[in-house]
Amino acid sequence: MRPAAVRNVAAEFVGTVIVMLGGPGLIVLGREVNRLELAIGFGLATAISIGVIGAVANPMFSLALWFARGIRGSELLFDWLGQLLGALFGAAVLFGLNDADRFDNGANGWQPGDSVPAGVDLDVHVSGFANLGIVIGAEFIVCTLVVVVLLSAIWEQASNAVAAAFVGGAVTIGSLFLFPISGAGLNPARSLAMAIFADTDPNALRQVWVFIVVPLLAAFAGLLVWLAISEATMDDTVLE
Repeated sequence: MRPAAVRNVAAEFVGTVIVMLGGPGLIVLGREVNRLELAIGFGLATAISIGVIGAVANPMFSLALWFARGIRGSELLFDWLGQLLGALFGAAVLFGLNDADRFDNGANGWQPGDSVPAGVDLDVHVSGFANLGIVIGAEFIVCTLVVVVLLSAIWEQASNAVAAAFVGGAVTIGSLFLFPISGAGLNPARSLAMAIFADTDPNALRQVWVFIVVPLLAAFAGLLVWLAISEATMDDTVLE
């Protein structure tokens, strides 16, 4: 593996670990944290990863950047490798800090079970409170809009810090909206890693496909919306 590729994987690994600790970590370990504080944690962790680490820390973002020719195909694969490893490592750290107990919250899902663990805020409980169709629709719309913010910030040639602030803000708003619906997916790597370590009813791992497929579809939808509202053309994308 080339040095540049190693740096790419390492940056995405570190950035995604930060997102795991700043997002799901607050849900699992911060029992008294409210929905607004959790959303800010998700947004700040994303902003730090982009603005300081130089990682997007989200497979959806990497795919959108590839669609917009912001990165090459090889970089996309290295991004995904670092993001998956970082998410798994972050979830494993949370598992250890949680006394090696599997999580009853912090994952994503729909159609919750009849019981909610004592002390868990209903607003951020693992399974969400909407049916499958609403979860798919909400995740798709919010993910699409967040991708539009990402591509717009980059197209305007904003500094790394400015782009990070805009994207982090979009993730914060999106998380506030999605927490009571689905537990706020927005990131396939985060969703998969948390589902692996989750102990929920319904089973989070069986439901995680939605939180992998929908954001990746939203990456393409976000590209189309971005093309419609910006001066970019098809020639600027892989759709040429």
